[in-house]
Amino acid sequence: MPAGRHAHAVIGAPAVGRVAETLDMFCAEEQLPSEVAWRLRVALDEIVANIVAYAAGGPEGDDAMLDVWFRRDGDEVEITVADDGPPFDPLSRPAPDVTLPLEARQPGGLGIALVKSLMDGVCYTRTTRNVLTMRKHIDATPPGGGVPTDADSAE
Repeated sequence: MPAGRHAHAVIGAPAVGRVAETLDMFCAEEQLPSEVAWRLRVALDEIVANIVAYAAGGPEGDDAMLDVWFRRDGDEVEITVADDGPPFDPLSRPAPDVTLPLEARQPGGLGIALVKSLMDGVCYTRTTRNVLTMRKHIDATPPGGGVPTDADSAE
């Protein structure tokens, strides 16, 4: 798998914290702008929470595993998430219709829509595991130009 930081955990609630800690260390080491780090955190939290909710318990009752690799290549960050859960391509689901009244909406789909809106690219492949790769371009210039400040990241 890609070089860079790596988190490895049994799929379960503690995996969420382990992955978040590893992401935080990666963002600090790479000195990523706070806005980019926030987008990565929200997207990754959503993906890992869904894996924990739906992929626990491996193929033969064994503990299913989760691996996350973090890599920076110039002005792009790539996060690859692989899990041992049942085959599931979250990108194959239709986008939720948010124009319908709440009582008429089908459950699910908002999380992956959020992830797609936060990232510049998201793709899924199935090997012997589910593999989701997210990419985010690093743009250190805040909207309107100038030097990023804490106020820019609070927006």
